[in-house]
Amino acid sequence: MKIFLFLALLFFSFNSFTSEKIFPLEEEDRTLYSKVYEEVQYVLQKNHFNNNISLKKSEIVKKYINQIDSQKIIFTENEINSFSIKPLINSSDEINIAFMLFNYFKERSINLLEHQKSVIDLVESEEDLSGSEIVYKNREDLDRFKSYSQIKTYQQNLALSELISVYLKENDLDKAKEKIIKRLDNRKKSLSRISLDEIFSLYTNSYTNFYDPHTVYMTPTTQEDWEINLKASLEGIGAILSSEEGITKIIRLIPGGPAEKSGLLKVTDKIVGVAKSINDELVDVRDWRIDEVVKLIRGPKSTIVQLEVLPSASDNEDEGKLIEITRDVVKLEDAAAKKKEIEIKRASRNYNIGVIELPTFYMDFEAYNKNRFDYKSSSRDVKKMLRELDAANIDGLILDLRGNGGGFLFEAYSLAKLFIGRGNVVQVMEANGTLQSLGHNLGQQNYDGPIVILVDKLSASASEILAGVIQDYDRGLVIGSQTFGKGTVQRMIELSHGHLKFTEQKYYRVSGESTQNKGVEPDITIPLVFNDEEIGERSYENSLPYNHIDPIFYRSFNKVENVDLLKTISSNRTNSNEMSIYISSQQDFYENEKNNNVVPINVEKRKSMKFAREAKILLMENTFRKSLNLDPFVTYDEFVNSDPEEISELREEIVLQEAAEILVDSLQFSETPSRISFGIMSQ
Repeated sequence: MKIFLFLALLFFSFNSFTSEKIFPLEEEDRTLYSKVYEEVQYVLQKNHFNNNISLKKSEIVKKYINQIDSQKIIFTENEINSFSIKPLINSSDEINIAFMLFNYFKERSINLLEHQKSVIDLVESEEDLSGSEIVYKNREDLDRFKSYSQIKTYQQNLALSELISVYLKENDLDKAKEKIIKRLDNRKKSLSRISLDEIFSLYTNSYTNFYDPHTVYMTPTTQEDWEINLKASLEGIGAILSSEEGITKIIRLIPGGPAEKSGLLKVTDKIVGVAKSINDELVDVRDWRIDEVVKLIRGPKSTIVQLEVLPSASDNEDEGKLIEITRDVVKLEDAAAKKKEIEIKRASRNYNIGVIELPTFYMDFEAYNKNRFDYKSSSRDVKKMLRELDAANIDGLILDLRGNGGGFLFEAYSLAKLFIGRGNVVQVMEANGTLQSLGHNLGQQNYDGPIVILVDKLSASASEILAGVIQDYDRGLVIGSQTFGKGTVQRMIELSHGHLKFTEQKYYRVSGESTQNKGVEPDITIPLVFNDEEIGERSYENSLPYNHIDPIFYRSFNKVENVDLLKTISSNRTNSNEMSIYISSQQDFYENEKNNNVVPINVEKRKSMKFAREAKILLMENTFRKSLNLDPFVTYDEFVNSDPEEISELREEIVLQEAAEILVDSLQFSETPSRISFGIMSQ
């Protein structure tokens, strides 16, 4: 009890509060949250795959503070030290401290927002925006400030920096000031609307995050939204969103959804503004709660939502682009497999290559449970397409798993069987070390011709199982880029209040290799595949590590020969390809942008930086357009307002074309296409 009283005294000495406090908690709330927190601890310590974690309470408190103040602009170093030196507290006191700390965070944030507003009010001309100070795009790796006065000064500069960004976009200082004031007021309102459940969730997930990034406590509201997204049945844009440091970020586009179909959005893009309809005012949603952003984006089918979007690699206000997406209900058939044929011309003859694009591993589970013979699934659809392509006398097949984030695991087994017949597909390990192999008694081989699996960074989970099977069995080539790297399985359980999703299994390839944190490494990399370092299991904190176990029995098909030569031939083709040069220049440009962490609080310097940046981007885009015989952009604004789908589709087609070229190269190395033979046994 002494610890709690000391901390309470320490806490209330920092500041005088004027608004309604979250803390102290009502006894009923404290009892409920303490009980749920204990339930979470018990489940993870008993059932999580990585259940040997030993944590001090002080570590969790530190993690919590770093979560709510990730940029280190609210709490001082001395305050952090004071908060974190009390490890020996019981569960109930720990919950109290969580709410107490948040109350302090909230009140100080509101005070600082008021300070920022007063600073903005004093700006009368560009002369007031001509200082020598700087701010950082990201302060996560920097030291905390020693004093509150240092924090106030830095927050002042942050507000001025934000004002400069908006001013350079609006070209009207009064309008820019009005926009920033409104934005600051919205942040205050958002802080005031944070519920007890959300605060508890923040603290609890500071604990669960030590286990792995996929282990998450969900409030009743969060769990409901999660189920809606999982079913992909909501009337909206068909995108899964998350919040990082107050910015709403796209983490997945639902295959067949309006956003994916439009080509206007991509994974890691940032949504900073939303207008519920074309007649509504655009609302700045920076620092909004994620559930509020989602509610604003959702709406009736066939209505239009407007989004202000920042590209994934940009933090610049002026890079924002207004797009319109028509809301719709995501249907199963919209995410279904599709097929086509590609003709590759060579001197000897023309080759007919079949392509099956598989956006997700789907299954109409409701129809299946009702024993309907005609239920729809990815394996059934692909099986039918294989028969149709076989009738068209294809010389080889490309299974396109780019952007496929997984789905029903059973479908991965069923699809693998279409290409390998009987045999083990995957190994699954429980938390207690128990191993079982899955898929060995299922299926019949339906296609025995040459095959290429095309993957990218967004190919995850079930996609990685299928690609790994094809690779391990020497059944075909995996081409593209390193995959996502999610090799774990989660389970959802209900608690006294809310739900807990936790990692209970880890799966391994038949070769004993894990895809966790590593993904599937392609046999041949196509450099045209755009890699974003923000994408992938490796980008998550505390992701479970890669490891390997003993292999199990599997056979080998005729291995594709001359892979090194295929790599060389492909490299020679792509190195001179304009798309490759374009992508490489993009990566270099945005890498330089990222490494430049300093932003001056000087409008003239910012103007120069803006014009130089726009000139570089325009030159890069127009050089590429010239190579494609497309009209160049006259101005940077013309580029910003252009349709990105044109280039995106072209990029995808060029990658697909190169995969087909590689497949034909491999066919030409052999008089007869690869067929099954008695292979080796791997133990």
